[in-house]
Amino acid sequence: MVIKRLLAFGLDLMIIVAIVNVLFLSTFIIKSQFLLQFLSALMITLLFCKDCMNGQSIGKRVMKLQVVDSNTEENISAVRHIVRNLFLPLWCIEILILMISKRERIGDYVAKTKVISNDAPVGKMQLDKNTLFVHLTLFYCDILFIHLSCFTL
Repeated sequence: MVIKRLLAFGLDLMIIVAIVNVLFLSTFIIKSQFLLQFLSALMITLLFCKDCMNGQSIGKRVMKLQVVDSNTEENISAVRHIVRNLFLPLWCIEILILMISKRERIGDYVAKTKVISNDAPVGKMQLDKNTLFVHLTLFYCDILFIHLSCFTL
């Protein structure tokens, strides 16, 4: 299970980096500070919200994994997914903890989640209104934070 989780994370990271790098290339053509801030906020939002649709990112769907509540094994809210992923910037420590525990990383402990195998047929990924609201709110906060931090430097 640990190897599948690491492969899923690697795939997610490659997809996010590919999307953002393609978009960052446009900043060489259009020299815009706001565009750079927008793309930075997009990358942060994609990283933190990657598991928000049915508890599966693209990597988790490929590896047939799903993030669920550690007690009930039910789907969790978008906010809990974001809390879980807030620790991803500490990825070296996260991977070390995952390798030692064989089950959970720091984000799983904090958000009270676990990753399970999900061999059910892959259905459509659905984005409900609450999840969309959380995505857009986080994206807006990222842009605001990045924009304000540029003025203070």
